[in-house]
Amino acid sequence: MLNHILKIIKKEAQFILPSFLCFLLFIIVNFNGFFLVSDLSYWSSYLINQPYRILSYSFVHKDLNHLLSNIFGIIVVRYCFINLNLKNIFLFLYLIILLIPIQTFFLFIVDNFLFYNPNHLLVGFSGIIFGTFSFILFSSLHGKGHVFNIFIGLKKNNEIYRLMTVFLSLGIVYSLLPSISLSGHIAGILSGFIIFIL
Repeated sequence: MLNHILKIIKKEAQFILPSFLCFLLFIIVNFNGFFLVSDLSYWSSYLINQPYRILSYSFVHKDLNHLLSNIFGIIVVRYCFINLNLKNIFLFLYLIILLIPIQTFFLFIVDNFLFYNPNHLLVGFSGIIFGTFSFILFSSLHGKGHVFNIFIGLKKNNEIYRLMTVFLSLGIVYSLLPSISLSGHIAGILSGFIIFIL
């Protein structure tokens, strides 16, 4: 029985760990008052002097609805990976590790050299979700055997392709609403595509 439970935990760890980290930072920021959301957010003018923000901003959420919507995104990612016959128990963690710096680089370049917006603040896991959705979209259309020589064994799946097309389309429309970061979501989508083609 214990071995069975440990096997399930090991298999689900790639989804449990980021969800737990999001919940933990939500509690630390919103209930303990150790940090403000702005202390851990992506803030382009502070990114060079406070590089911890590169990691922290993806796991911080402004309110419970924001947190729960991104946890729902993780559940969707899990569903898609199962239906694409994922053969690697670390893929989502690999993607998170790759998406964070690529997405942050895009945001930094756009904020500082295109829109000249050094006071752009951004928090939340949605950039990672959008990046993973983008990766899943192309994987479900073409299949994806490896990521950087790591076997993942994703198979083509038209149902998942249609699902990701709907989620990404609705997500982009949703991103046009006030106080939603269109640039963060687009940076995530582009990052997922770059990881797929590499």
